[in-house]
Amino acid sequence: MGDLNVWLTVVLAALIAVLAIYYAISPLLQPGRASLLIEDDKLVELLGRKDSALQAIKDLEFDYRVGKVSEEDYARINQRLRRQAIILMQQIEKLAPTSVSLDQELESIIANYRQTSIATAAVVPASVVPVAAPIAVPAVAIPTAPSISKPQAVRFCIECGKPVEPGHKFCAYCGTPVTQADPAA
Repeated sequence: MGDLNVWLTVVLAALIAVLAIYYAISPLLQPGRASLLIEDDKLVELLGRKDSALQAIKDLEFDYRVGKVSEEDYARINQRLRRQAIILMQQIEKLAPTSVSLDQELESIIANYRQTSIATAAVVPASVVPVAAPIAVPAVAIPTAPSISKPQAVRFCIECGKPVEPGHKFCAYCGTPVTQADPAA
């Protein structure tokens, strides 16, 4: 009987060991795509190094203004850090040349969409706008003075999308400079 207990224990231990090994190896055997490509790793590394270089430039400028760094050291270190940041930016543009143009293209599409949505908001009554509209139509205050001959065009901040008063040069919500409307337009 004692011999049977030993064999039963050995078989049970072997079964547990096989299950543990299968559990550890099974994720490696399952097909699936790699989480990151090698180019993405290189791009992520370059972006991190660029951010570190830019932060080092900011820290150096702060230390210089506070008086921790002499003018000669500031000029030497600042030149080296800026050169390093420029080289990193050039390497990033070589890896992802389309990303720079995509950002600009995306910004122009967003600006065009905002302009068309502003024009549509003035024409389409609120009852026609679907419930799940991607852009909420802002409430526009209607002037009560009867002497106004030409209605003011409502402007919106390009950064946060909030309405901007006609005479303001900066957005009251986020502080972004607002371009002045062309009087000829």
